[in-house]
Amino acid sequence: MKKLKNSWSYIKHFKLNSIFLRTFLLIATLTIVPFLILSIMFYSSTLKNMREEIAFENASMLDSSVNIIDRTLMECDMMSSSIASNESAQLFTINNVSTESFRTLVKLAKTLPIVYKYIDSVYLYSETSDSVIINETVLPVSESPDTGWLESYKDISTQKGIMIPRTKNNTYPPLITIIKPIYAADEKKGAVIMNINTQSMYNYMLYKQYRDERLFFLINPENRIITASSPEYFNMQPEDIGFKIAATTSVTNTESCEIDGENYVILSADSRVSSYKYVSAYPLTLYEHQISNFRFQIIAILFLLLIIVFLLAYIASVKSYTPLHEIISFLDNSDTSIEDVSIEDKNELAYIINSIRLHIEDKTKMEEILEERMKLLKKAQYDMLQTQINPHFLYNTLETINWMAYNLSGSENPVSKSLINLASFFRNTLSSGYFVSVEDEIKYTKEYVNILSLRYGDLFDIKWDIDEIILSCTIIKICLQPIIENAVYHGLKPKNDKGLINISGKCDNDNIIITVSDNGIGMNEETVQTLNHTMSDITYDDEKSHIGLANVNKRIKIIFGDSYGISVHSIEGKGTDVYVLIPRA
Repeated sequence: MKKLKNSWSYIKHFKLNSIFLRTFLLIATLTIVPFLILSIMFYSSTLKNMREEIAFENASMLDSSVNIIDRTLMECDMMSSSIASNESAQLFTINNVSTESFRTLVKLAKTLPIVYKYIDSVYLYSETSDSVIINETVLPVSESPDTGWLESYKDISTQKGIMIPRTKNNTYPPLITIIKPIYAADEKKGAVIMNINTQSMYNYMLYKQYRDERLFFLINPENRIITASSPEYFNMQPEDIGFKIAATTSVTNTESCEIDGENYVILSADSRVSSYKYVSAYPLTLYEHQISNFRFQIIAILFLLLIIVFLLAYIASVKSYTPLHEIISFLDNSDTSIEDVSIEDKNELAYIINSIRLHIEDKTKMEEILEERMKLLKKAQYDMLQTQINPHFLYNTLETINWMAYNLSGSENPVSKSLINLASFFRNTLSSGYFVSVEDEIKYTKEYVNILSLRYGDLFDIKWDIDEIILSCTIIKICLQPIIENAVYHGLKPKNDKGLINISGKCDNDNIIITVSDNGIGMNEETVQTLNHTMSDITYDDEKSHIGLANVNKRIKIIFGDSYGISVHSIEGKGTDVYVLIPRA
């Protein structure tokens, strides 16, 4: 590792595995995550409260507007009723009589638009003379500049009168006209026509409430807007600008709709003195700046919190890196010795460093010694086993030659053949190295079988079935000969009848399995279990029986590992199968 000089170099060097990052993530998890959760919850709650606040404020505005306009219309209706019930007005409609009292009444009608800025004009109509008084001037109806009310007058059938929306002279301004009939002797003789300028009424009474993009609408029974905070909506239907009255009657409604591309909370209410409907629209943009400020505050606090977490993580990392720097520096500098720290300066860190050094040195030395001893032990074990088996076969072979010398009379041919095979077998045994190819092992085994056949004559036949794919693979020396001899001596010889030995070899994935089978006397199940159990232990040693199997098994385990070796399967009276498992190499 390159030498690191300061805490920041540690952070850059270890990157994702650095103490700084892990400390930062831990502190961030314990602070920022709860903050975000609380912020989201608080933001959602605040947003909901704002919507409800808008709805209630809008409802308050709407209720105030309904009271103001209804009260105004009621006052106008009462003034119209007062004029219509005046005796002088009734005489005028019957006989067209102009008394002093009547002239006073006419002046009153002229004065009302001056006093009440939202009253456009007041007419007195006489059905008998078919004339109308406008601004103290008596005109035939046919010469009157405004007759838009006349048709509605004809439809009146009660003293209550009617209240209609219209435009003066079918142009401007928008009006609410109160037509109050004048009755004489229970007969309709004329009427008082009071025209209320709806836009003026809104400007004088509601303008201060509906500012900052707030909207107000007065809608007639024909679903037409007759008064609005903006004149451009006059005579339009609510659907034309994006809302429906039927869906906005709840005072607690917080659903928004879009009017001319802007979001509004809409509420509506019915008039208590007429068939009109009032609609109040509150723009959400009025609270958007508050929501934006709130979002900005959350982001600013989050950013500040990140900075604080970063600083805390860095400070904690610096505190952690101070002792680590000494440890890592020691590990990076192998020439550091214990004597570098004096007895007086020893502390916990010095103790740790010295302990680490001693453990590293001891462990390294022990590993080297152990590795060297294991090599020597394995070589000694293998050499011992190799030495053990060579005299065993040499003895058997010499006995065979001796037997032949006494039984063959004068014929040198079998003895010569035996000596040739024995010489070849010893060359294989005494040659350097522990391994041969499967092909060579089979070759030497066949030479050994020739020797064995000279001794036992026609006691057995042997068949080979070796897969060519394993011929080039590696196997330990003198692997098959002891197994074959064991099969002849312990399996076929006691049978007192000619036997058969089958030798097969095949590849099984990454392993090689060689099977030596005989049809001899076999073994009982208990003997087989004992044999397999004892051979699974590399320390097993039996000098009395099956020395060949034990020897081969130990050498395989020493060379290839405990996963490999010999296993036996046998049925008493039918024969024995010996399986040799080695890695494919």
